[in-house]
Amino acid sequence: MSVGLYRYNGDIYDRKSELTHSENISTQEFYDEHWERAIHELGITIIKDGSEIALHQLLDALAELERLREWASQRLDGANLEYMKGRVEHLQRILPNVFDSEEVILYIF
Repeated sequence: MSVGLYRYNGDIYDRKSELTHSENISTQEFYDEHWERAIHELGITIIKDGSEIALHQLLDALAELERLREWASQRLDGANLEYMKGRVEHLQRILPNVFDSEEVILYIF
């Protein structure tokens, strides 16, 4: 299993809604071990499992990603550091482009 970022063409709870975009965030094991620890230590409220992200939260979400990247640089090394930094930097690049209207909601699960 893994944790990802998803966009649907409507309400996620509507059975007719279709997945229109997805990005892998992390394997479940790595997320549980490293991301969860960082989220807790940093008090992250947007970039975490179970979140719904609206366009008005974009700047705060990008700021949280930067804090997560810095956390990884300070606390991880080797392959773990490269993996988490790579995933965070990828999200920093793509997140602004995933919102193509103000109605879009992104989901992390």
